[in-house]
Amino acid sequence: MRTPLVVLLFVSFSLIAQEHPFGIKAGGNISNLAGDGIGDLSPLVNFQAGFYMEIVLTKDVKVQPELLFTVYGFKQNEGDNPNVRLNYVALPVIAKYFVSKQISFDAGPQVGLLVTAKNGTGSMADVKSDFFDRDFGINVGASYAISNKVSSSLRYYMGLTDVTTADTNNQNRAFQLAFQFKIK
Repeated sequence: MRTPLVVLLFVSFSLIAQEHPFGIKAGGNISNLAGDGIGDLSPLVNFQAGFYMEIVLTKDVKVQPELLFTVYGFKQNEGDNPNVRLNYVALPVIAKYFVSKQISFDAGPQVGLLVTAKNGTGSMADVKSDFFDRDFGINVGASYAISNKVSSSLRYYMGLTDVTTADTNNQNRAFQLAFQFKIK
């Protein structure tokens, strides 16, 4: 079921992209869990990469849908396999309000589908059964156009749904820094 959804997203993205500027996006994030019982967790540095498109609504407002592979996670301060990596296919839809030609304030929802969940290093153990397959949250931040083809963005992602199957209520949180390279 997941494969047809991802293929549909890619096909839709490529058809719409014929009329709107698009490009690639890559960067890093510092993520952790928020919620119940997280006192023994620390942030973990991860990455994100994917595609984006710009849809102009007005002179000052654009909508930017993105299709990303993003890795959230956290570090457990005890145990043999401390790092937990949650690998998502994420679809943020960001509204960008431009206060100048180079600077925009950004906000919008994001839906994520958990692909894999691993802990440890090296061979890494599968811990996907400890997490729900979906994530939903809100992004807020700002972007800066370095040139006509390159921009950067700094965002905070605040997950709103419980991502763990445990009796606790835990959400993903991440600070994200990314660079965008316009192809068309």
